[in-house]
Amino acid sequence: MAADILKFEKKEKPAVKRTASQAPGKTRFEALDILRGLFIIGMLLANNAGDWSHIWAPFDHAEWHGFTMTDLVFPGFMVCVGISMTLSMGRRMEDGGKAQMAVHIVRRAAILIALGLFLNLLPDFNFAMWRFPGVLQRIGLCYALAAGLVLIHSHAAGGKLVLHPRPLAIWAFGLLVGYVLLVKFVPVPGYGVNRFDPEGAWSSYIDRIIPGIHHIYQGGTNEKGQVVYDPEGLLSTFPAIFNILAGILIGLFIQKQTPARAVGGTLVAGLALVICALAMDGQVPIIKKLWTPSFALLTSGLAMIILSVLMLIMDKMGHTKWAMPIRVFGTNAILAYVFGWLFSVFMGVTGWTHHMIVFLTRLIPDPYAMSFAYALFILIVCWLFVLPFYLKKIFLKV
Repeated sequence: MAADILKFEKKEKPAVKRTASQAPGKTRFEALDILRGLFIIGMLLANNAGDWSHIWAPFDHAEWHGFTMTDLVFPGFMVCVGISMTLSMGRRMEDGGKAQMAVHIVRRAAILIALGLFLNLLPDFNFAMWRFPGVLQRIGLCYALAAGLVLIHSHAAGGKLVLHPRPLAIWAFGLLVGYVLLVKFVPVPGYGVNRFDPEGAWSSYIDRIIPGIHHIYQGGTNEKGQVVYDPEGLLSTFPAIFNILAGILIGLFIQKQTPARAVGGTLVAGLALVICALAMDGQVPIIKKLWTPSFALLTSGLAMIILSVLMLIMDKMGHTKWAMPIRVFGTNAILAYVFGWLFSVFMGVTGWTHHMIVFLTRLIPDPYAMSFAYALFILIVCWLFVLPFYLKKIFLKV
């Protein structure tokens, strides 16, 4: 059964660059691979600080209201998921039609959620405090809901799937508008309206009910140290769908344009979303841990801006060789993420985390630099693990 669910697919032909004007096929979208790789690198560095009391500033999240570049890596990866869907769903349509696609969507979402739940049980399998939300769980849920919208708002023509961007755009912004209306005008029981604090926000209130304080992130505390929210909670999953839908929409745009227009259009779209996010910040603050609409707009826009730069360098100008170390992660993103988590758990339960920190502290007295060095060590180990798969062109398929 496992071979039917999680499988490694070997590509017989080497990856080659793909320009915006090319139809999706067996060629790879170089800029997308590198963007995805950058975000996976960011996740691995952010998740593996050597000393959590001395996290190197560039790899720390905003305390609450505000933004750091580390806050971009997860939502940016979601944008990549959306772009990838525009490339893969057409092939799924050719293989078996909408019915087969629906089965694949459900199966893929279930696998991602199950993987996330399993990782959350490690290392002690404490079911009483089993955290239900998580990164992979959010990716799975958002992917399933966004893919469902794609199936609804598309039609088959000549054995291919034709997506309807207008209703998808309406859904994308409708989710954000609905979230804003809920927060601004519907009172949270016991707290009132317009609450964006850790305890009084709508998403935090729901997290404490579903799934309950024993099954959410135990680091999501208020000033009194009480567990009150989960950064990947249930309600905030809905605005997170925007990031995937934004990726789908920009992916559809890129496929229909010449390389030059694709670069310019992606850049303009990204700048427009960033401007909208900054304009909203006064009324709907940018808060990652609530995944506010302004945060969804900002991160989607920044991901598009970075993608446009990568498209210019790689897909239009053809400079691709420099990015090989990043591409290793980008072509096997889920494998790298899961291995990084498992290796970090292994280091912890065997005591090697402590030994490595002691060793690095002797070499690097500055605790912030040492913390970064430890994260870099985990990153290098993950890269060495994924490298043979890349060299043999074997990619994990979920």
